[in-house]
Amino acid sequence: MTSLVGEPLRLRCIEAVVEEGERFGVLVQEVEAGLTAAHLDTPVPWVPAWTVRDLVGHLGAVHRWATAIVQAGTTEPPPPPPRPPDDGLLDWYAAGLTDLVHALRGTPGDSPCWHMSPAAPKAAASWARRQAHELAVHRMDLEVAAGVPVTAVEAELAEDGVDEVLRVVVPRWAHTEPLRTATASVAVRSTDTGRAWLVRLTDGAVEVRDGDAATGATGAPADARLEAPAGALLRRLWGRPAEVAVTGDPAAESLLRGR
Repeated sequence: MTSLVGEPLRLRCIEAVVEEGERFGVLVQEVEAGLTAAHLDTPVPWVPAWTVRDLVGHLGAVHRWATAIVQAGTTEPPPPPPRPPDDGLLDWYAAGLTDLVHALRGTPGDSPCWHMSPAAPKAAASWARRQAHELAVHRMDLEVAAGVPVTAVEAELAEDGVDEVLRVVVPRWAHTEPLRTATASVAVRSTDTGRAWLVRLTDGAVEVRDGDAATGATGAPADARLEAPAGALLRRLWGRPAEVAVTGDPAAESLLRGR
């Protein structure tokens, strides 16, 4: 399978923001109407500190934050996200999604933008990508909370989500413990798309290269190997339950996972 890059990837990610965002909104509507096993104050099993209300509020705030960043046309840090309202949460969420899609579609992919990761291109295309994967993961969070079947993320999009975690998100965490002082290498392979990565962590520095390599630059075996279909890898790397195969040192593999 050929990975999307450049403008085709940006456009596919914007499509995913629309698809995942609308799917999330419909499910929130069903929750509010009492059509699922959940209500707004139901805990989210995959994010125990949150209720459904918190999850919807988080996404609605992030959408407005991302919209402001994309429309600012600058690499200067933005103000913090807004607080969600006490009432009218679904309408507020829907309005934020509409504004986000409008901003992503109307802003050239190479327009200057701030980004929280030092490894991300400082361009609007990075936010189309970030919001697509943010929505996909949180849509699955909501489905689990609502007690409905979890809809799989399309393999090509999930593969790109894995690539974003490894190349963009892990470097964002690199200044924190335990990554700041860790030295390890982890081979990651998507069994359904064939994409593979080798991640090397060295005292806060993150190096990622393509290829189904199980060894580091010195020829030594990777400390751990993580294999699964792309959708399962995406869930695992974001700290959600997933069926994956881990060999080698579990502590090394855990360095790549969301906290």
